[in-house]
Amino acid sequence: MSTDPLRPVALSTLPKGASGHVHEPQLDEESTSLLRALGLSVSRRFRLCKTGEPCIVQIGATRIGVSKAVAARILVVPDGSGGA
Repeated sequence: MSTDPLRPVALSTLPKGASGHVHEPQLDEESTSLLRALGLSVSRRFRLCKTGEPCIVQIGATRIGVSKAVAARILVVPDGSGGA
């Protein structure tokens, strides 16, 4: 079975080194606004630097850490098969 490469998945499910873009944070407005202020907003490109607790995401030259619980609620669309 093949999966749709454009299907959004939780950020927490990606392997280290994966890249893609943010599809939709499924968080409350306050948390979504905080992530947006840190640069993690809809359509932004990212690279996953570290999985687990915390999950470290690079956006441009900035790296931010989010809890595994928050990463599980951020939907992203990975590039290709992801991973490095």
